[in-house]
Amino acid sequence: MARRRESISLSEARRIALAAQGLAQPRPAQAGPADVRRVVRALGLVQIDSVNVLVRSHYLPLYSRLGDYPVQALDDAAY
Repeated sequence: MARRRESISLSEARRIALAAQGLAQPRPAQAGPADVRRVVRALGLVQIDSVNVLVRSHYLPLYSRLGDYPVQALDDAAY
């Protein structure tokens, strides 16, 4: 039995990858602690970075998904 080969376009592959990372959804108008917990659960983990150049890098994955969010909510969840 011959297997059927399926393909997707590069654009479709990009959309799938962005959606899988949680980056395809619109940001909430006002992100709160519940949004932070939702993103952390979806990511599975957030690596804590102790180096502070401009902003600690562990704050950035949530910012890219939520926009401005209460950073203390991530600190509370981590510590």
